[in-house]
Amino acid sequence: MKVSTNTLLKVIKLSAQIILENGGETYRSEETIKFICKPYNVKEIEAIATPTGFYLTISTDGEYNNTIVKRIKKRTINLQKINDVNNISRQIASNSITLNDALTQLKKIQNGGSTQYKYSLFYGGLSSAFFAALFGGGLFEFVIALLTGILVSIISRGFENINSYQFFSSIISGAVISLTAVIATTLSGIGNYNYIIVGGIMPLLPGLAMTNAIRDTIRGDLISGIARATEALLVASSLAAGAGAIIYTSHSIGLLGV
Repeated sequence: MKVSTNTLLKVIKLSAQIILENGGETYRSEETIKFICKPYNVKEIEAIATPTGFYLTISTDGEYNNTIVKRIKKRTINLQKINDVNNISRQIASNSITLNDALTQLKKIQNGGSTQYKYSLFYGGLSSAFFAALFGGGLFEFVIALLTGILVSIISRGFENINSYQFFSSIISGAVISLTAVIATTLSGIGNYNYIIVGGIMPLLPGLAMTNAIRDTIRGDLISGIARATEALLVASSLAAGAGAIIYTSHSIGLLGV
């Protein structure tokens, strides 16, 4: 099947980019590139992906190579976008969609998500609230954790919009969670700040990053595995540092008992 090399490169570049930016595994982005190229009888396909970028080279005729290098600067978690890209790649493989239509849909996927902003904030707060209840908190801890989760979701989204490093987002989020918990329990004289802090931090822990690190390592992608494991440890340490700093300061000035 004859294909526009330029359009094909745009499609596979954007597909791999969306997968890596939204929490997908490196091997998934590499396989998606090969999956999209397969129905067009591309002679040579080489793709190497890491959490911070990917390199791909294709040759549609076996003589001339086309290479793309893409740097991944932001990473978040949006499994819906990954699922949408997988669906588009399957449609391309079955010849039920053209490359131009696929490119249009991929651009919509990349720029989408703003309409669900308010829902994501609420779900972030709700998950924090139920984690607080799960660890033994009562109604007071549930409500404060709900409000704290929404506040932290807003802060995290703000850091994403300015393309800030996740380290700063995590350390400030941890500090905000602890500060809110300490102030709420101190002013009200009821509740346990520990349940609120644990409930607020749990949704922010890098469970997906650590899972991907293990999966990449098992598959032999050692660079990606080590990079993701380091990222997970850094995020967890940042959350602990932010929360710990507020708790230590509160103990020092007498807001909290020993």
